[in-house]
Order: sequence, then structure tokens, then C-alpha cells
Amino acid sequence: MNVLQELENFINEFNSNNDEDFAIDTIRIDFSKQHKKENLEQLGKWKKVNKNDKKIMVTLKKRLTFDEVTSAYQLENYNIYYYNSNKDKPKYRIATMVIFGMMQYHKAPPPQNIIIKIISILKNISNIDLCFDMKKKPNIELLKNHFYLKRYFDKDIKAYTDTYYINDTNILMIDKITIYNKAIKNNLEGILYRIEATFSIPNIKYLALPLHEFKQIIDLAKGH
Repeated sequence: MNVLQELENFINEFNSNNDEDFAIDTIRIDFSKQHKKENLEQLGKWKKVNKNDKKIMVTLKKRLTFDEVTSAYQLENYNIYYYNSNKDKPKYRIATMVIFGMMQYHKAPPPQNIIIKIISILKNISNIDLCFDMKKKPNIELLKNHFYLKRYFDKDIKAYTDTYYINDTNILMIDKITIYNKAIKNNLEGILYRIEATFSIPNIKYLALPLHEFKQIIDLAKGH
């Protein structure tokens, strides 16, 4: 069993015991290119992302935990990227693999067999985005009683949006939470909101407590 299967089994067991429906949408893995790049290149063609492509770069940088990307590469046409970072300069050996869009409604997720191969090469998961989707607007006012919510201001349309961030959760292993209107983002019919939590994973065995904390946040969003 690889680390992803172990992680999914843990989350599925939590869902079953607590009547929840949490799913992994994004996986991030920090790795050393020195020892892994050759094996990764055997998975298919990695093409360099054009840094002038504003739409792609904004998407990529939203998913990073460091300030500067030196370069980025995409595997085929999948939502699978790795980023070269400057966090170990001057060596520049550290990269971050990001696999996202694993829980989508408007297009197919990255192939499971390729995800499994990547995990088997890198043998680790640094953090994940765990998501919960709901068919009504979350109770923002109730959440505001417990957390500081920062509402996203879109400079292009000069207006506040339906996206909120909890950047300081005060919960061990939950780095931040994002709440947004997924129906609008992905042009879906009907009402669909997503609450997404970024979990650091030093050890899968410690996930139980932050999962229960995330459940309490979801309960607030439901108005309970």
C-alpha cells in the first residue's frame, strides 16, 4: 500500500464513521530533483509553462507556499505540475509536485495510474487540499463568530466576490481554509459551494484531530 492509498483509507474511514464526504482535491510533494527527476521524465512529456501566460501562472502561484517560482513544468495536458523553487538557493535542487483537480465535476481528474506512479517515485506527501461540497451557501456569519474571514476582492471587476479565506485557523495541521462558489468558478448548473482545507501531513497517524476540527467547521458552515 502506498502513502496515497493509506491516506485515502484513513479519510474514507473517517467519512464512514462521521457521516461526512471529504475528498482529496490536491496533493503537494516537496522533493529533491537530484534523485527523482530521471524517473519522473519516464512518465511522459513535461512541457515548460510559459511564464507570460498570466492565467496559468496565477493558478500555479495560488497553490504554492513560497514566494518565487523559478520555472514550472506540466505533464502532458494533465493538472500535474512540478515547480522549481528558490527555497534552497544557491543549490536549487528542491522542487514541488502539485497534482490538482482530483475532485471535479466539469472535466476528468488526472489519471489515477499516473498519480500512483508519481507517489511511488516520490514516496511522500507534504500536504493536501481536502474539500467538502455543499448545495447551499455556507453560513458565513456563523463562521465569522469563530474565525477571521478575509473576503477576496477582485481587482478586475472592482468588487468583492463569493470567496473567503481563513488564513489563521489556530488548528494544528490545518494551514488555511478557502470557501468559494464552485458553480460559478467551473460554470456548473445549480448551486454548489466548496470548502477546502489545506492539511500539512507530517504523519498520517496524527490526522484524526484536524479532521474532527474540519468537521466542526463544516457543521458551522451548515448552520449547526
